[in-house]
Amino acid sequence: MSQKSLDRTMAIDRSTLEPGRPPQSHATLVVLQGTEIGRNYRLRRGPMIIGRGFGAEIRISDDLVSREHARIDFAWDPERQSGVYHLVDLGSTNHTYVDSSRVESVELREGNKIQVGDTVLKFVLLDDLEAKFHQEIRNRISYDQLTGLLTKESLYLALEMELKRCLRYELPLTILMMDLDRFKSVNDTHGHLMGSHVLAGVGRLIRESIRGADVAARYGGEEFVAYLSETGTAGAVQAAERVRRAIEAEEFTLDGMTIRVTISIGISSCPEDGRDIQSLVGRADRALYRAKEGGRNRVVVETPDAAT
Repeated sequence: MSQKSLDRTMAIDRSTLEPGRPPQSHATLVVLQGTEIGRNYRLRRGPMIIGRGFGAEIRISDDLVSREHARIDFAWDPERQSGVYHLVDLGSTNHTYVDSSRVESVELREGNKIQVGDTVLKFVLLDDLEAKFHQEIRNRISYDQLTGLLTKESLYLALEMELKRCLRYELPLTILMMDLDRFKSVNDTHGHLMGSHVLAGVGRLIRESIRGADVAARYGGEEFVAYLSETGTAGAVQAAERVRRAIEAEEFTLDGMTIRVTISIGISSCPEDGRDIQSLVGRADRALYRAKEGGRNRVVVETPDAAT
């Protein structure tokens, strides 16, 4: 056989192949926050219990979740010619929330975020390829051992998916870039054990100051980053101020020594400041630099004038 024949692309008679079918989408709950972040729960047509008990089909290892916390029911809607999923609270101790609002019973829609205890799950429609992608994301997600926040790489993986969703549905998304002020002096004056103690405490304060559906990570050293889904600039400023005030008010005590620290925060918004991760993080970092230059311990929002 000639080299020319070997280099030629083979043509296939498509009539001999099984006709292709469009991929089928499956209703799925994806864990955005919790002990099993990234896990997928494919919903079936029968009732499914969300809870901490051994009998729950969607079992959540979270002490704030009731043994039978909520139920997901399926019904066929003949008018829409599609299935509908309803979420029903089962008298749970700490209640059930959808997109930050307490609910008793609600029809689930694409992108809804369900919070039970400290666990957040997103209701999405995934085909098999997307489900495999989510599984790969879960396999690659890791946490920073010192602060308990995601690693930078894991946050970027989650942010990539969420940014695509927000752009698709024209929803706002904001980025917080955060950096402890004069942190080098903490290590130089009080030692690295105190520095690690402070970083661990700051990680906890950041988690407690943002919503359950928001995602934060240790960016590196004493720098942190978070993204706030479906949140505009005004909401991001409120969240950033909660973080800033919480850290400013905290006393960090180790071996009889007590110190205080402050944090500076820069904010960028999608789509105003960019439509990709690199642009948004870059703009938030610029705003953070302005916060440092402006006296530290403050929140600064990126503006079009500052970006030019």
